[in-house]
Amino acid sequence: MAVSVAVGLLSCLWVLGFLRLQVFGTEGALPPDSRIPTVPPGASIVDEGMECASGGCWRRITVQPAAGQTPEDLAHDMGLTEEQSLSPTLFDPGSVYVGARAKEGKLIINVGYL
Repeated sequence: MAVSVAVGLLSCLWVLGFLRLQVFGTEGALPPDSRIPTVPPGASIVDEGMECASGGCWRRITVQPAAGQTPEDLAHDMGLTEEQSLSPTLFDPGSVYVGARAKEGKLIINVGYL
């Protein structure tokens, strides 16, 4: 009995989180760390921050490629050659976009809610 109550409560909280993102938008909300692509060995995160505009906020991660690797090669290795739309997950009820671009020898990754 207690397990089904707990599952029901958690389900309600998930739905409420999803509805909050849909109704109130994502202004100021950032996806959790679990939605950020994994950086392969040899590459390193050199800067991480948040940027906001009229459409909401997003995480901006600057990655230094491994020695001898171009930012384009790193994007390919990370599966970021095209912008992606990630579906909601059990722990994050929002749809997330992930995009990347090369800039000054580094890969800039943007992760935010749609």
